[in-house]
Amino acid sequence: MLLTPHAEAVEDLLSTPELVLLLGREGCVQCSDLATVADRWSDEVGQPCALILLEEEAGARLRSLLPMVAHVDMLPAVVPLRHGAPVDVLHGQGRDVLDRAMARFAED
Repeated sequence: MLLTPHAEAVEDLLSTPELVLLLGREGCVQCSDLATVADRWSDEVGQPCALILLEEEAGARLRSLLPMVAHVDMLPAVVPLRHGAPVDVLHGQGRDVLDRAMARFAED
């Protein structure tokens, strides 16, 4: 299931052992497409996945907790996180980018 946390839940979200984080913007068609694919993908593979829209309060909270987010300049972005630390930043909008993100957990 794809989570879309409120600002006050972002810190707890970052404590997830392995999380695939999607960064997007409201009105971005590619971001919406990725969110739709990620919702199905997360259910199928059992990998926690969360979408944060950067212009919302949750996006501001995420930037304060994870400053590297401010440097992501291409959206949508997929950031595999291990205990809140970014493992990589990937780009794409299909299932393949989600599979690559999950594979990064096995590499580290």
